[in-house]
Parts: sequence; C-alpha cells; structure tokens
Amino acid sequence: MKAKKVSSEMSNKKRRSAGDGVKPTPALAREIDENLKRVYREILVEEVPDRFTALLEALKAKETEKKSDGS
Repeated sequence: MKAKKVSSEMSNKKRRSAGDGVKPTPALAREIDENLKRVYREILVEEVPDRFTALLEALKAKETEKKSDGS
C-alpha cells in the first residue's frame, strides 16, 4: 500500500510541475481570455441581493449616527 501512495504522490508532483513555465498557444490564450471576460461580465451585471443592500444601508446609518454623536 505504501508503494502505491508514494507513486501517487510522485504522479501528483509531476502533474503540478508539468505546466511550469509553459505558455499556452495564442489561440488557447485567446480562448481563455474570452471565457474569463464572459464569466466576469455576467457577474458584473448581476444585481446585488436585497440582504446585502439592507446591510449596507444599516452600516451607513450607524456610521452617520456615530458622526452626528461626535464619537
């Protein structure tokens, strides 16, 4: 059982280091870039959930209250 575990660990190390310093082809880099932009664009247009908006409003109210108290 130990031999299998050591072999597995060595295999994992090889996988981690296999891509070190290797640049993707221009086509692959472009595809990665486009996919990342698409994912982040979708996230940017999502609305902020109501509970977060309420939390921000409560925090602003507390901050305003502290400023008006002079604390």
